Amino acid sequence: MYRLIYALCTAALLSLYPFALLHGQIGSKLSTKVKLPKPFAASSTHASPPSSPELDFSSSRFMPAITMESLLSGGIHLTIDGKLTTKGLSVAFLPPKTTTGEPANYDSYKKQDLLLRADLVDLNTKEVVGQFHYSVNPVMKIASVMNQKPVEGSDFFLHIGQGNFRLDFFAANTHFYTFSFEVIKKENDDPYAAFSECLFLKGPWEAWNYIDFDAYHEHELVVWHHFMDNPTTNIENAFRVEKNCDYKFRYELLRNGKLFGAHDSRMNGSKRGSYHLKKEYAAGGSSRTKWINSSVQISKIPGNNPDVWEKLRRSDFTDATYEMIVYTVDCAGEEKKRSFPFRVSKGKFVMHPEQNRSSHQDHRTIIEGGPHQFWYKKK
Repeated sequence: MYRLIYALCTAALLSLYPFALLHGQIGSKLSTKVKLPKPFAASSTHASPPSSPELDFSSSRFMPAITMESLLSGGIHLTIDGKLTTKGLSVAFLPPKTTTGEPANYDSYKKQDLLLRADLVDLNTKEVVGQFHYSVNPVMKIASVMNQKPVEGSDFFLHIGQGNFRLDFFAANTHFYTFSFEVIKKENDDPYAAFSECLFLKGPWEAWNYIDFDAYHEHELVVWHHFMDNPTTNIENAFRVEKNCDYKFRYELLRNGKLFGAHDSRMNGSKRGSYHLKKEYAAGGSSRTKWINSSVQISKIPGNNPDVWEKLRRSDFTDATYEMIVYTVDCAGEEKKRSFPFRVSKGKFVMHPEQNRSSHQDHRTIIEGGPHQFWYKKK
């Protein structure tokens, strides 16, 4: 579920099907015990796209960027046997015109003329191992949903294996954005297991969290987002791969080093009297094949009423140094503690330098979060 107000179009997403170019054939149906197929063989360096109109990038306020929320909230999807799709991405600031002054057509019925594509690069070999192609309809003023499309000779996904990869996004002939990630492999020694090996995504999901002031109708409420996955090989059978597990988490928010806010199991539902219950982890469902965006409101510590939890609002944040500490226990039982520092200055939340377009000069790696999201990086 995406909450970025200008990037989401849920009704449109429900009608989409994921497609991508495949340099090989779909593997055989899952057997009782499945071993991962060999990853893609590298084909070439960045391939030249079909001839297409040149886009007038000066007709947009900024260079285009893939929204960070869509990248980390399930927009990149990898099955445990290595089928990669990018079926839920959004792009901001597409140029609306070509260099000839004509409207840019991002939804051409001639699929060979699609203006948007992503090259998948194997960082070990530096070779392009496949491509995804996209249409965009409609093109919004700021951000739009990207519809993954098939082109001639293509299939639904790219089949990859363990390694380090990069998605390079192109608008016509211009490389406008880059996203890097890792694919790790976990093995299961149980000879009766449904899968002997499983692949999982790793990368920026673990490094970034964000505050969203537009997640609810009341824009003053502080909503903190972190990302959860399910990296276990404990699979009942080949038809239960997507089964959720309970991923545990709790938060502590510090202001100038002192406890200022929190979220844990006591605060779920803000029930009267829960203030005095024992502090324990809250739990959230997590899928085995994709990262999930988990969000909660933050409660004041201490509040004005000792019996009822009060939610933090934007106006509660005075100029100070803050640190959100996120404690998690994942579905494999691994405990982690991660800290995300940020500041409020002159009454405003200070953007991380990688989100601030005035300080981050590489448009290909900007953190695009719009006006209501503030992204912060693990220290």
